[in-house]
Amino acid sequence: MADTTSPQASVKARAGGFQGTDLALIAVFAALVAVLSVIPPLFVVAAVPFALQMVAVMLTPLVLGAVRGGAALALYLVVGLLGLPVFAGQSSGPGVLLGATGGFLIGYIVAALAAGALATAVLRRRPRKPVLAVQLYLVALVDLVVVYAFGIAGMMINASLSLPAALAANGLFMVGDLVKALLAVAIAVAVLTAFPRLMPAVRAPR
Repeated sequence: MADTTSPQASVKARAGGFQGTDLALIAVFAALVAVLSVIPPLFVVAAVPFALQMVAVMLTPLVLGAVRGGAALALYLVVGLLGLPVFAGQSSGPGVLLGATGGFLIGYIVAALAAGALATAVLRRRPRKPVLAVQLYLVALVDLVVVYAFGIAGMMINASLSLPAALAANGLFMVGDLVKALLAVAIAVAVLTAFPRLMPAVRAPR
């Protein structure tokens, strides 16, 4: 969704970057991604752990939009690269980007930019709640597609896997992430309903 909550804030954001509220939201959502990345999976199904990291990754652009959402995921990545153990398995450092899952981390940022822009377009139309939920779920699926595109490319480059092998390695994870998308959308709709000021301003017709 949009990165400001009023026309005056929009002017300030274009002229001088983020405001204090923006920075706070970016930090909070980056911390949320970090926390959900390191906590143990809730359960395991068919040897696939059901972790909550992707819920936060998809939720962030749905609530913050493209710019702030991308900034939050970028902050998460930078913190991990600097040595804080915020990546999956409590790993950290630049070497993670060269590992089999490094492409996913880069994909988080690109996906946030794409999904955040789409979420902003959806929210500006002020759809009814059931329609909003469906449309945001489609946006979350776009987020997943971008993340997996980068992740699979990273596995092919860093782990020397063929495309079929990389797809097979991620098949069951994709199924779980479709469920996580539902959780992300449910939380996003609840947050946007409780805090309507987060909604982007409606554009006046030309």
